[in-house]
Amino acid sequence: MITDSFDPQSPEIVKAKDTITQKGKELARAFSVDTVILTFSGKLIDALREKGQIEPLHEDLSIGSAAYKSPIFQIPNTSIGVVLSAIGAPNIAAVLEELATLFPIRSCIVFGSCGALTDLPEGHVIVPTHAYRDEGTSYHYAEPGHYILIKNAAKLARLFDELGIDYVEGRTWTTDAFYRETAHNREKRVAEGCLCVEMECSAAQAVCDYRGLELYQFVYAADSLNGKWARRILGNLEMDARMQYFFVAWEIAKRLSE
Repeated sequence: MITDSFDPQSPEIVKAKDTITQKGKELARAFSVDTVILTFSGKLIDALREKGQIEPLHEDLSIGSAAYKSPIFQIPNTSIGVVLSAIGAPNIAAVLEELATLFPIRSCIVFGSCGALTDLPEGHVIVPTHAYRDEGTSYHYAEPGHYILIKNAAKLARLFDELGIDYVEGRTWTTDAFYRETAHNREKRVAEGCLCVEMECSAAQAVCDYRGLELYQFVYAADSLNGKWARRILGNLEMDARMQYFFVAWEIAKRLSE
């Protein structure tokens, strides 16, 4: 059973540090990165790079598998890194593992879109408080359980209050199977207090808890699963709006790195 997968007693056969080249490790030592912003939007990364708001650390310094490589960027004159992660629990787990191996990271800010399960308007920000573990990755990093606590939710909510950002707090449903989000399961999750559905929150929290990283996660409502599915802004968010979410993450990162 997948719920029996957590094994804190024996070491990993493959460690993140084993997959990173010696050259990569040496290059990383030349840069000061203690806080990282993770996004899932390649369009956003391209726009930030074009505007000079992020710069690649080094052309030979990247993370990822043989299937793809993501450059590691930094906001100029800061210790804040910016990285693109592929979508899904296993992908963000690997990114977090590799970043924590390369740099002495203290805090990670993760943001992206989600599907609204209730009548949330498109673009509205949600601060997840707990994540339903309907994925496989987290069971390798934490004791089994239906939900995982998003432990910095209250702190993130206070930061949003300070910034004057409108948001709502509630549970989220993390799933691997976005084409099997059934009506019955949606009703069960909503009854338990889930406001949205996404693909990374529970796994990201489990990895960070296990590796001793501080995680701050927020999502914004894109499509709607409240009744008949509606695409709304899923995949069609204007770049100005993408930038606004990034600047929110940037402001949070600055406050955390002070």
